[in-house]
Amino acid sequence: MVEPAARPTPKPEPISASELLRFERLLSDLSATFIDLPAQHVDRAINDSLARIVAVLGVDRSTLNRVFPLTGRIEATHSFAVDGVEPVPRLLPAREVSPWALAMATANKPVVFACLDDLPPEASVDKETYRRIGLKSHVTMPIVVAGQLHGGLSFGCVHAERSWPDDLLSRMRLLAEVFGSALARKRAQEELDLAIGFERLASSVLASLVLARPGEERGVISSSLGRIGEFVGVDQVALWQRTSAELRFDPTQYWNVGGFPAPTVRSRADLPWISAQVAAGHVVRIARVAELPPEGQVDCATLQGVGIRSLLVVPISTSDRNVGALSMATLQGEHEWPDALTPGVSLLAEVFGSLHAREAAERRKLAAEVEAAHWRERLAHLVRVHTAGEMSVALAHEITQPLGAIENYALAARRRAGEAPPDMARVTELLDKVIGQATRAGDVVTRMRSMVQRHELEPKPIDVERAVVECVGMVKMDCELRDIRVGLAAAKPLPVVVVDEIHLQQIILNLLRNAMEATELAQPGGEREITVSVGLNGRDEILVEVADRGAGVAEGDLERIFESFYSTKSSGLGVGLAICRKLIEAHGGKLWASHRAGGGAVFSFTLPVAASVD
Repeated sequence: MVEPAARPTPKPEPISASELLRFERLLSDLSATFIDLPAQHVDRAINDSLARIVAVLGVDRSTLNRVFPLTGRIEATHSFAVDGVEPVPRLLPAREVSPWALAMATANKPVVFACLDDLPPEASVDKETYRRIGLKSHVTMPIVVAGQLHGGLSFGCVHAERSWPDDLLSRMRLLAEVFGSALARKRAQEELDLAIGFERLASSVLASLVLARPGEERGVISSSLGRIGEFVGVDQVALWQRTSAELRFDPTQYWNVGGFPAPTVRSRADLPWISAQVAAGHVVRIARVAELPPEGQVDCATLQGVGIRSLLVVPISTSDRNVGALSMATLQGEHEWPDALTPGVSLLAEVFGSLHAREAAERRKLAAEVEAAHWRERLAHLVRVHTAGEMSVALAHEITQPLGAIENYALAARRRAGEAPPDMARVTELLDKVIGQATRAGDVVTRMRSMVQRHELEPKPIDVERAVVECVGMVKMDCELRDIRVGLAAAKPLPVVVVDEIHLQQIILNLLRNAMEATELAQPGGEREITVSVGLNGRDEILVEVADRGAGVAEGDLERIFESFYSTKSSGLGVGLAICRKLIEAHGGKLWASHRAGGGAVFSFTLPVAASVD
């Protein structure tokens, strides 16, 4: 149901049957076009669709706008106009030039007027804006994504006035929903790419910090701040240290775009509201400095005085005590700080907080073994995140299949339910299939969540064969996409080992992925198979071997590949095998590489059998 405009307009002329039929066909065609359309093709499809909308409706211009609620800014992301009609401005400060229309869209109400005089008195500012750009008749349908205003789909006439019958408005609303669904999928993919990209950056930063030699930490941090700033697209990234119990923050290290001043000491007097928020452990996100709350007006004046327009501040805490902050700022433009970015920045703040804790521990001469274990686990976790990022294509493929099935079953169930009388037995059967496919997708997510989440070390009796089978299942889809077979051979029965299950899973997955990459680099026509074997090595050890027919390992590299930051891959971090060896050795085992007869490589590791209890 389309909500009425804010003020009644003269009764519109009914739309002709032929025009309504043409629009119905267009709506149906566009709905089909955007189903399962890959994210990278959405923009082109929207541009083509706007041109067709203008032609079918006989309007002069159609525009898809993105609304940024925090700043009140509107960006015309896609637009089409007939010859002789100027395109709409790409950026508009909606709060200043069209506050009434922004309020209507925020309330999920359409903006509709057949002529400028139809606008209500409270839309006087909007009316002047429309008059200035030559708009005579107009419709904007709000686009809501995940319960939040995303933007609007607009239709406008500049040459002549026209009416907007209710039948047409209701179909315009449906068209806006079609675009909204496509944009939601595109936005989700972009946020996933951003999150994975930042997680990879964070894993690289942490690896550099963990493995830095004494005295090299400041150089590594300085380089890392620059990489963070360039990735996010900001003008300044700074680390701040809080002095004692006072709300004063001193800049310890920073990165700036050339030409901008260095950050200076900030106290409670300069930034009272922000300082209190950070000290309490709250993340501060300011997309537009002028929109700070009333209690932040002193902060607003300070930030404007140094030219900062947008600001993100993430507290750094150790042992539940605030010790500083990580900040990002823009000076050349405003920044929205998307939700997908915040977890990654918080993770980096946690990394720097952990570094602070390590230095404090060294000053108190805590045991080096405890510190090494702490950082090894952090790095192991981020390597798992990096591995999950590399598996994202296969995982997306594996999840997309049940999601597509869910959509088809749900549509079929809706059609059955709409029959007279409805076939409820068939509807129930279809809904059961929806539940089954949802469970299937949930299983994929659960497996990945268990791998990437951080956890305390938990050695426990583990069936190694079962762990290997589960890991093979996790890479099965990726292997199928690469046309690689995986064979498994296990001796039965096998005794259990006492090991941390997540660490064991990480080691097996790392070796499997290395074998997959080596197999892809093998000569065309070669054997595309990975063999995994599990058995006893004497009476006291379990032996696991992962063998491939890839390019193999150079004679002088059989040991070097286990060194930190040594990689034979151009895009590799060079820490995966080093961490795997450290994890195996921490559990009392060994990990090594050897040549495979006939070509390829074999990676083998042992784990001690658990002592039997009588």
